[in-house]
This record gives sequence, structure tokens and C-alpha cells, in this order.
Amino acid sequence: MSALRELVLPRLDGLRTSGSGYTARCPAHDDGRASLSVSAGKEHPVVLHCHAGCDRDAVLDALGLTWEQICQPHDDRKDDGEWTPRGPAVAVYDYVDEAGELLFQVCRTADKQFPQRRPDQSRKSGWSWKLGDVRRVPYRLPKIIDALESGKPVWIVEGEKDVHTLERQGLIATCCPGGAGKWRSEFDGFFVEADVTIVADRDEPGEKHARAVAQSLADVATSIRIVESAVGKDATDHFSAGRTIDELVETWNATQGQDIDLAPDLWEFIGQEDPPPDWVIPDLLERGDRLIWTGFEGLGKSMFLRQLAVTVAAGLHPFHLTDIPQRTVLMIDCENSERQSRRKFRPLAAASISSRHRVPDGALRLIHRPAGLDLTRDDDAAWLIERVTAHQPDLLMIGPFYRLHAANINEEQAARRTVAILDAARTKVDCALVVEAHAGHGEQGANRSVRPLGSSLLLRWPEFGYGIKPAIEPDQHGRVKLVKVERWRGDRAERDWPTQLVWGDPWPWQHVKHGHVQKHPEGWQQKYDD
Repeated sequence: MSALRELVLPRLDGLRTSGSGYTARCPAHDDGRASLSVSAGKEHPVVLHCHAGCDRDAVLDALGLTWEQICQPHDDRKDDGEWTPRGPAVAVYDYVDEAGELLFQVCRTADKQFPQRRPDQSRKSGWSWKLGDVRRVPYRLPKIIDALESGKPVWIVEGEKDVHTLERQGLIATCCPGGAGKWRSEFDGFFVEADVTIVADRDEPGEKHARAVAQSLADVATSIRIVESAVGKDATDHFSAGRTIDELVETWNATQGQDIDLAPDLWEFIGQEDPPPDWVIPDLLERGDRLIWTGFEGLGKSMFLRQLAVTVAAGLHPFHLTDIPQRTVLMIDCENSERQSRRKFRPLAAASISSRHRVPDGALRLIHRPAGLDLTRDDDAAWLIERVTAHQPDLLMIGPFYRLHAANINEEQAARRTVAILDAARTKVDCALVVEAHAGHGEQGANRSVRPLGSSLLLRWPEFGYGIKPAIEPDQHGRVKLVKVERWRGDRAERDWPTQLVWGDPWPWQHVKHGHVQKHPEGWQQKYDD
């Protein structure tokens, strides 16, 4: 098999056929437009060209490959019979019996379909695309048998691509034909007294498949454990990101459930002392808390969130402007450009200096993705997890929510997948999470709700949901200088959120105290009932 089909194509995302070659998203940069061209060359086994300017070695490095690996000879057969009923094959995997005799093949197409074929000399092509009663066996069966005879552990993954990935790590790996949900009980006999590690894909079918395989092998294997990738969806994503075998995350092992302690009863439970709150912002947000902050267009919700980021990083309470423990903040803006954002942050940075709480270097990190993210896509989800893991923030701020996936804003499944990735990022580093969202447009005027636009899942997901709406009419310049802070879902814990904010100086939004608004720099004052 060629290096192109065996090594390169299975590692690429967004793969499509194009003429005699392929296009894909370049792994060496954040590529949203499939700018990488890939083909077999006349003088070289693989030709890679990134139209955004990434050189060949950078692309190979991002794929976890070297030019030497590309050029080394391979022991597989040449690329014959690449046609399949579902499009050209980009990889062909041989399933052989104990003696190495070919039983059938699994073909992989560019759009990740997996037609199967068996040798059939009665056909002109030499192949039949129906397996019929052909014996099914695990992939790489002779290697499994050799490993077990020598006492080596065996790894079970979901697909052939991941088998090759693990083999490059020096491991003995296998999978079943057909992928998730296709494990057969007759495979169990090959794993008697085996030490088995199952690598689960990080999705519902993958997790279900891993549990089914573990259950099937429970009576024959010596040991079983389930692991998953630390980043991305599968083993290939994990190792392509530079992670090691030891960094795979164990989620289950066969000893679990054998010596389970009984859960505490009611009286033991309520008699335990609660640990003190681990505040990120005292009396507002603990580690693990989720807040969705909404508001009407042009009212200043984004400015408030920037102020929140700066004050927390500076060690100032965002409402009382009193000293609090300084925290690290990562803010990912999926709407504004760096130029737009820079203009907004300069006066806030100056305010931190004038307040004698200059933001320490490195305390507030800013990432701008004005094209948005699509957290329903594995690559964008992995990108987010990687950034959050690298920065280890106390407070993660991201949004607006409608720029976090590309589906219809009201679609429940897209919202569910998106919040699952946000939760994974939050729990990965045990941070508080603040998400910006737009208010809906169902009503106008004073009766307009500040509930977030989109799926009703957003009403149930966070611990706290607040939004700002006008408390008075706009001034002659169209600015509303007094806003209500309205709760649009019940708090899951008692917190000290304000009910109104006033536009002020040097900090744009300030907490109203004792029913009075402090003098505005332009002389504006207002007295009201809190």
C-alpha cells in the first residue's frame, strides 16, 4: 500500500477527492477552507502543497510523520483494485486468518465509508462486494496470536486507522471489521488470558462499543481496562497532538465494581462538613460554576464582560471594586477582530492602572476567532480543549454562543454537543465558565425578555443566568446609562449579584450602592428605588 493511502490520507480532516488527488484542511494552521492539496508524485511518494504557505515539513510534523517515514518501503501489496461502489478507496485493509491467508478486505473512502470485499475468482474484477458467510476475524490476527504467545498486551481500537497509529507507537493493536457495535462473540477466543486495553472513541457509539467489548471479554481476558484520548476524538488524534501512551486517560478497569464501598446513608451524608467555597470571584462564582450573560444589542453586555475579565485578572471585585485574590483569565472572543477588541481593552487596562491594580503580565490572555468556532466538529472541539488545557485559567470566558456552532441556533442537538465540549473544557482545568449570549427577540420594549437566543437547553444548563436591560430611557446620545440586571433562571446557589448597574468612570459599569448613582464624569446623576 502506498504511503499516501496508508500514512497520510487517514490522518487528514475534511478530505475530498479533487482531480487525480485530494484536498483537505491543512493540519499546520487553523484552516477553515481546505487549503491543502495532496497527491501521489512521480518523483516522490507524496506531494503536499498548502496554499496558505505552510511548508511540507510543517504539514508532516502536524500529522506526526517524517519524510523518512513517507519514503521508507512498505510491506503491503501495491494499490490494485482501488475502485469501490462508494467511491475510490484511500486505504485498503487486509483481514487474514491465522496462517496469513487473505479472507476479506475493508476499503476506506475519502468520505469515511467502509465497503468490504472478498476474493472471488468467478468475478471479472476478482472481488465480490458481499462477504456472505466468509469467516470474520479481528484485524492483524497473526500479530495478536504472536503477542499473546509471548505475553505481550493487546490494544483494541475502533478502526483500522487507529490500529496503524498504535503500531507506530510499538504496540500490538487490533479492531473488528465494521467498527463500533460490530464486535462478535467468536472473537473472544483469540483473547484468552490476554491483558487488554480498549481505546474508546470519545463519542456515545465509541463508549458503548468499548463497554460491549469489555463485557464480551470479561470471562476470558486476564485484565481489561478502557482508556480514551486526552485530546480529540480517537487514538490518532491523541498521538497526532504529540501526546504519549501514558497520557491516555483511563476511564474504567476490570477491578472496578469488585470492592465498591456503600454510599453514605442520609444521616452520614448530611453530617459531613461542607468544604469552604473555592471562589474565583468571592460571593459570585466558584470553580465549576457556569454563567450565561445576556443583554440587548448595543447596551454594553460585551463591555461588561471585558470589564469582568480585566477586574478579575487585576484582583478587583467587578462590582464592589474591592481587593480580591487575583485570578488568571482566558477570554476567547468569537465575534470581534483583534483591532476592534484592542480599542475596547485599552481604557480598561488604563482603569486597572489608575485603580492601582495593574493587570499582571500573563494574567489575562486573549484569543480572537472572528470567524467563530464549530464545537460540533472534532477539530474545533480539540482546538478548544487544547487551548484551555495549555492556559489553565481560573476563569474561562467565551462567546457569543451563536458563534460556537454552525447549525441552526435553535437546534437542540447542536447546542447539546456544544455545551458538552464547554463542560469538558471547564472540568478539565476546574475553572469557572462565563458564556456571552444574545437575548431573544420575541417581545420588544420593556417586556422584552433577556433569556438567551437559541435552544431551550441554554435555560437549563448553567448555574446562573443573568442579562441586562434598560432601566431608564436613552440620553440624547442614545446611551442607556442605567440598566437592570435581571435573572432569567433560578440560581442554583445563593450569590450576591447586583440588581442594577450604572455607567461610570473609570470603570464603565459600576454597582449602584444605597439607591444612589455616583456622579458621572459628565455630571449626570440619577436617584432611584433599588
